Amino acid sequence: MQRALLFSLSLLFAGNLFADTEEIERIRGFLEQRLNGASVQHVAPSTIPGLYEAVVGGQVIYITGDARYVLQGPVLDMVDGSNLTEPLERKVRLELLQKVPESMMVVFEAQGEARHTLTTFTDIDCQYCRRMHAEIDELNARGIRVRYMLYPRTGLGSPSHQKAVNVWCAEDRNSALTESKRGKTLERRDCPTPIREHMALAQQLGLTGTPFSITDTGEKISGYAPAAQMAERLDAAKAPLARAN
Repeated sequence: MQRALLFSLSLLFAGNLFADTEEIERIRGFLEQRLNGASVQHVAPSTIPGLYEAVVGGQVIYITGDARYVLQGPVLDMVDGSNLTEPLERKVRLELLQKVPESMMVVFEAQGEARHTLTTFTDIDCQYCRRMHAEIDELNARGIRVRYMLYPRTGLGSPSHQKAVNVWCAEDRNSALTESKRGKTLERRDCPTPIREHMALAQQLGLTGTPFSITDTGEKISGYAPAAQMAERLDAAKAPLARAN
């Protein structure tokens, strides 16, 4: 009797898994067709009955099982107040950043042991970006590596873009970035840069202004925070992970 019950349950599970797989592929095909061949990186059942979660172009969306309705935005659990979308968004952000080698960034290493890594999109002329960089030594002293990516807010071909090019093409990018953020006019230079790619990635990640940072747990931080406050925030984000281990 028990073996028969277990066999029946295994068939039911296999049937449900097959049905889910078929539904997922159907939804993936629908999205690719309706979104002009856009890359669909992920489709899976969400925690909400009847809704599937998908990642398209780095953005998290939800779609009904019949592939008719699409929802975008955070899904909140009104019982415990949690954001059900945020864990997947964090994972997507980290996966996008992992595709960029550090050789394509301007990295300010931590002093001593690196406890955190902060990836920050910065604009040479942004005042809050300059305030953040003015505290780079303190950030590094607190064990925070800062990986800069360049985002001239006024666009490609603008004076801010040329300043970013001058920094990237300098022999010592770290020193050049510091000097430029202090207002020094650098020698005009020209060379291949990753700035266009940096800007495209920033848009995928949801940049709304600079500085714009992604933590090594995938959290996004918009705007400037003093070094001490930033360190506290990074420590707090990693505390649950430390307890889990």
